[in-house]
Amino acid sequence: MRTPARTTVTALAFATAAAVTTAAGPASADVGDFTRTVIAEDAVGPAFTAVGDLVGDARPELVSTRYGKLTMQGPSALPEPGSVTLYENAGRKRGGGVDRWTTTPVVEPSDGIIFPSEPTLADVDRDGDTDIIQPAGYFWDSGMGFSRGSLTWWENRDNPRSVRELLALTTCPRTSRGVAQLKKCLAELREWKRHDVITDSPFSYHDLQFVDFDGDGRKDIVTVGEQGFNPSDTTDDVVELQFLKGDGKGGFAPPVALADGGGSSPVVTDVDGDGDLDIASAQYFGVSPVVVGPPTGEASFVWFERVGTAADGVTASDFEKHEISRGQGPSFSLHRVDNLFGDGEDRWVGVNHTNTTAGNPGPPVFLRAEPDVFLLTPGADPRAPWSVAPLASTVDPGAEFTASPRPGQAAPGKTGFGDIDGDGDLDLAVSGDGAFRLYWIEQTAPGVFAQHVLPESEGWGQAGGAKIADLDHDGNSDLVFSSFEINKVGIWSHTR
Repeated sequence: MRTPARTTVTALAFATAAAVTTAAGPASADVGDFTRTVIAEDAVGPAFTAVGDLVGDARPELVSTRYGKLTMQGPSALPEPGSVTLYENAGRKRGGGVDRWTTTPVVEPSDGIIFPSEPTLADVDRDGDTDIIQPAGYFWDSGMGFSRGSLTWWENRDNPRSVRELLALTTCPRTSRGVAQLKKCLAELREWKRHDVITDSPFSYHDLQFVDFDGDGRKDIVTVGEQGFNPSDTTDDVVELQFLKGDGKGGFAPPVALADGGGSSPVVTDVDGDGDLDIASAQYFGVSPVVVGPPTGEASFVWFERVGTAADGVTASDFEKHEISRGQGPSFSLHRVDNLFGDGEDRWVGVNHTNTTAGNPGPPVFLRAEPDVFLLTPGADPRAPWSVAPLASTVDPGAEFTASPRPGQAAPGKTGFGDIDGDGDLDLAVSGDGAFRLYWIEQTAPGVFAQHVLPESEGWGQAGGAKIADLDHDGNSDLVFSSFEINKVGIWSHTR
């Protein structure tokens, strides 16, 4: 979605953006086994949505980013600062539905964050509540002479849960003169507090992993910085895998470059089972759309094996890059899924990001990879290429990933995993992205999947989210998507 696609960001200029609404009025329709509820209409460029407990009431909240308004400067689309909003369910705590939400701004346009992308929800300062780590940046800024990429984290102070936060609140009665000052003091202490990790960077940041990467007991950041220059040149992009050492208190060291390449959404895991942490990812930039003939460019999916130790610090010399698979074309994401088939084994699922629609600019259609979701299976030696096959064995008529022919569009996009239909196994929620609709891939038997279009999702293009959770504790799964194309955030609730 958006940033991973070379030309998708250019196409964003064609999307219209209306004023932000702080109250969410529901618009629902019952279709088949799902009920759709639109919780935000006319939002300005909805991008990504995360789900987690941020207020301590045991129900998940939504954290939704908005890219904001794009303005044309000559042939270029230039973004204005975006925003991040917290959605809190205002219904009953159990079975209260998903049609009433209160909103709290976390990041506002005045904060100057450009293109806020995938938020990571985590307790950064280890005080017991959930904070927000926000990567941001516009891929094409470097080509226009800007350096506006950033990594920030936003401290959750809404409900004091630590001794430090409680002591801070006790200062207000001592320092305030009158009720008005007391209310202002308390409100300021409870607002989300900004902490800068990286600002004014030529790199744009799309996603990250918050994990103890060097084994010192304190969590770090592993991410990928990206810079785009000439939109018509597929070889001039700068992509850098980076490590930022954390101090366990919310501070981070400057980024260390670990490798050239990688993808927007790195996965930190022990790929080869040798007891240390490696990095795997899908790659978009540098991957040739032509998949017929001799191999050219970068592989679609790769992993970086840790061959050194962190004893002298984590550096580029500690990693060796291996190809997982090539031939799937530019790709969006790679996922290690726990117990996907219900047999206790982890499986790898890859998502490419291509367009074989006639009329779409680029090489002849027959030279390109079909857009799809794949099962990737390592052999006895994970350093050798893995086997690859489409995940879905059946696809409903008309439910293929068919991207729009409009320039810059590709499919599929964001993917989430969970038990959508309540039958006890894992299914997938998938954004069509450039296909301008949403999908769910149902596991009908262990390891057997069928692909469907999510009802009432036509037009929901360039959609983030793909999150699966029971948002109202009614026992049914809810699917969350936020669509840049139509400026809406919506929830699809399974009804049986």
